[in-house]
Amino acid sequence: CLQCKKPGCVAGCPVEIDIPGFIQLIKEEKFTESIRHIWQKNSLPAVCGRVCPQEIQCEGLCIVGKKGEPVAIGNLERFVADWERENGTGALPP
Repeated sequence: CLQCKKPGCVAGCPVEIDIPGFIQLIKEEKFTESIRHIWQKNSLPAVCGRVCPQEIQCEGLCIVGKKGEPVAIGNLERFVADWERENGTGALPP
């Protein structure tokens, strides 16, 4: 993720998740903070990370994808949701 100033990925997300924000937290290995960041807009990231058509939504507008493969946003959302389920606090989305 290039941390774009005007991220197309967020514009492509129907619930406007702060995608660069949650990816940055994953990079910093702050997985609990990352899932909580996602929960601000989406209470079902494990589901959306699996069934949303990311290839035409967020990933379809990822600037990295212009010259290669886009950032695997759906896989990252799924990862952090699965991590929370297996290792997290057991907290529920707000």
